[in-house]
Amino acid sequence: MTKTKPGRARDEPTTADRCYNCRRRRLRCDRSYPSCHKCTINGEQCLGYGLVLRWANGPATRGKLAPGIQPPVSPPGSGQEAMVQIAGASVPAPTSICLSLVDPLLNHLHRESRHYINHFATTVCRDLVSIDQDGRNPFRAMIPLIGTFDFLEAVVIATSAMHLATLHRYRGVPAGVELLDSLVAKDRAIRLLGSAIGRASPLNQAMVLAAIVFFVNLDLIDSGKGGWKAHIEAAGTLISSLQRGGQRLGSSITYLADAMAADCLTYRILGSTISSVGFMADSIQDGVDVLAVLQRAEAHSYHCCPPPILQIILSTSRLCTRGATGIEAGTDRIEIALSLLHQARALDVRGWVHAIRGLSAHDELEVRVKLAAAHRAAACLYILLAVPEAQSAQSTPPFSELESVVGEILDSLSSVPVGHVLLKGTVWPTFMAGAQTNDILRRAWCADRLYTVWTESPWVCPWGYVQTAMQMLQDIWAARDHVSSNHSELGTTNWLQGLRDIRSNCLIV
Repeated sequence: MTKTKPGRARDEPTTADRCYNCRRRRLRCDRSYPSCHKCTINGEQCLGYGLVLRWANGPATRGKLAPGIQPPVSPPGSGQEAMVQIAGASVPAPTSICLSLVDPLLNHLHRESRHYINHFATTVCRDLVSIDQDGRNPFRAMIPLIGTFDFLEAVVIATSAMHLATLHRYRGVPAGVELLDSLVAKDRAIRLLGSAIGRASPLNQAMVLAAIVFFVNLDLIDSGKGGWKAHIEAAGTLISSLQRGGQRLGSSITYLADAMAADCLTYRILGSTISSVGFMADSIQDGVDVLAVLQRAEAHSYHCCPPPILQIILSTSRLCTRGATGIEAGTDRIEIALSLLHQARALDVRGWVHAIRGLSAHDELEVRVKLAAAHRAAACLYILLAVPEAQSAQSTPPFSELESVVGEILDSLSSVPVGHVLLKGTVWPTFMAGAQTNDILRRAWCADRLYTVWTESPWVCPWGYVQTAMQMLQDIWAARDHVSSNHSELGTTNWLQGLRDIRSNCLIV
């Protein structure tokens, strides 16, 4: 092998401050990791920020071998590590090649499809986990399966194309081609999925579940609106069936199925806080062990919300369901709400974080603790808003209690650095606090934090649901300020009940 260095203009810096592709083209580079944004937009594999090595054991220019280069001393398949002679020294020959370029499972696809699948593997999968660990991202297990399940191939392409379209749209780049490709692939996935649902094998059920959950992700990437409720409803039966069956799948498939089930349940639970409570809460099958499913995936869940808190939120949503079995209006309802409030406040978030298995050795546990504390406080706020009768049972005045909980949420969120990878998990608690507060400075902080997540986080594409959450906050504030201009009590408006009355169709996660 020989080292190849890109050409450099005289007036350009001599340090390797750009990736290989940007240096070769003499472009500015934002040095994002693992791939820079220019390479992502152009659909290229980012080759990193060091020197790039190329094979040169064949005829070079003018029919001569490159000087000082010897071919590997052991042939492939000999059981010995191949070595390459460079400048008189033996170094190991590279053994890994980009999967998206050589995988025979992808050879039947067009170049554009391979481009979208490569973007899915390198960028979309990174967005879907808290911290992207090598070999421990369950969503990449979908890629080897797309040659077997055509509907999975279509939904991966649709999600990746929508992801790129959203990224381009945010950066002011025309995104018509990607948007059209996404819609075409989505339509194809729906048609193929219709014929696949009837196959009863556990593996097929797991892949159908993955496809349905990615329909929800596609809606979140676009705007957080659309048909996500129907997709979540359809996934409930599959989760229950997989749990009842108890069939063992391969380790990577089981890991993927657990991640899909956990994401689906999280979407259902957080969706139940502002959207059609009765439908969303009751759509979770009684046979599903919600806590166990969530705990199996807690190490990589990008929401970073403790499973016990999610279960408390679910219980609160069920408490608000009209005609809920065994729940009477009045004293019993208040007592149950107060019990849930006590359970949430009693959760040891630090102990929960330190007990999570499978975290990266470089994971910042203190940031996770702050995120968990923010979710805990946001769950308490949700209980007080969803069951307003419980506020009167508190020792402090209702409005003071709510503002105190808002302060607790914001204190925890302010400890999450703006450039941190876990910032993507702050959207729901930020929305809850922002929607409740009447303080101008707190409103501004919440709006600025959501805008930062949407525009500046290098760890997540500007997903459309974040922009929708920002717009919803502005609408909530405008409606409350309009009411306050005609009433003396500013804190009497329950914005959560208002959203439910208009049957909001947005998913804020």
